[in-house]
Amino acid sequence: MRRLVKPASGDASRFPVFYTVIGGITASVGLELFLHPHDMIAGGVTGISRLMSLYTQEHFGLLLFVLNLPLMLLYSLSTHKPMLLRALPGLFAFSGSAIILSPFPAVSGHPVVCALGGGICIGLGAGLAARHGGLLDSLGLNESDDGRPSTLLLTHRKIPLIQIVMLCNGLLLITAGFVLGWEPALYSALSCLAAYETTRLMFTGLTRMVCVVSKKQQTVEDAIYRRLRIHSTPVGGSAQIEGKIKSESEDKKEQMVIVYNVQLLDLQRFKAVIQMADPQAEIMYMKRWKT
Repeated sequence: MRRLVKPASGDASRFPVFYTVIGGITASVGLELFLHPHDMIAGGVTGISRLMSLYTQEHFGLLLFVLNLPLMLLYSLSTHKPMLLRALPGLFAFSGSAIILSPFPAVSGHPVVCALGGGICIGLGAGLAARHGGLLDSLGLNESDDGRPSTLLLTHRKIPLIQIVMLCNGLLLITAGFVLGWEPALYSALSCLAAYETTRLMFTGLTRMVCVVSKKQQTVEDAIYRRLRIHSTPVGGSAQIEGKIKSESEDKKEQMVIVYNVQLLDLQRFKAVIQMADPQAEIMYMKRWKT
């Protein structure tokens, strides 16, 4: 499987600061009203701040701001991107609302409910902020502005930042198991998974834009419509996509590109129908960014 990435072209609204602030408040609700009362933590610098607050007796919201700020500044200087100015409003709202909400009790006494609810709130907040140019956690820097995975230059090798983030979160959850207990750590892992999936859905939605490259265009279209009742989608930039695909190999000059909007629940059946209609067909996902 291959993936086509459509680059971001700017903020998704005329008032991006408003949405980053709302995102920060939403994420803090997930932390203070769902996770923290049950000794659960989130991933990234947010989780590190929580563990440090338990030992230093400093407030979590203050540590969250203090630890994120230099990392965001370092990233802005190293990549020459004005990311810090876009991230500050959301970070202020995230840490400030965490301070305000900390005295309130948990929404539910059931840890599974709080793990899922907290993860969903954090994912909604982080996704809302990221869609509008903000950032709530400096370890959420896993993609560049052009949609490609960000990399860090370590020991003369470029390492994808997402791998570093996953490693840090794994070590963080293991540490939480020793410090807070393994049961809260397992619930924290569930919360991190819910947050990740919610953030991903904030970008991809409930449908995926899929490109099918096949020499048997009519056969594939008929099979998909007959089995799934899905019509192909006209896309303005499909000619450019087709040109990029054709330029990769002379053998693909006779191939055609078909674009579909596919529901996530139908994605596996969609791929199975294509493989049955044309085993040589290629399937590519387009990452859509709201413009």
